[in-house]
Amino acid sequence: MNDKAIEVTDTDHSVAKKNKIVQSKNQAPAEAGGSSPEAKPRRVPRPRRGATSRKKPATDGTNISMPPEAGGLAEPSDDAIRLRAYFISERRRRFALPGDAESDWLEAKRQLLFEGGRR
Repeated sequence: MNDKAIEVTDTDHSVAKKNKIVQSKNQAPAEAGGSSPEAKPRRVPRPRRGATSRKKPATDGTNISMPPEAGGLAEPSDDAIRLRAYFISERRRRFALPGDAESDWLEAKRQLLFEGGRR
């Protein structure tokens, strides 16, 4: 049947179990060099810097012109409104909110005008 021999091991000897080292959250990990955790300086968080001031325009008399559409509120394109209205309608349907295609179009146009004015 089965020609393999089973080897019997000596079970009288026990293997020493490794002890788990448990550290508290406030205790720094032990260094391999044998230094104590108190010898290692702690890092103190620095306060965040405030916003930097904007660069002042040059006063050498040069004038940089901007394109006319950059100065005023640009009307969003119909394609941009259509795409935004699509996503608004999908969200409305997913959450079963009231509304129709016209309200989605108007909401999309309002959002795009608001975002264009902020930038």
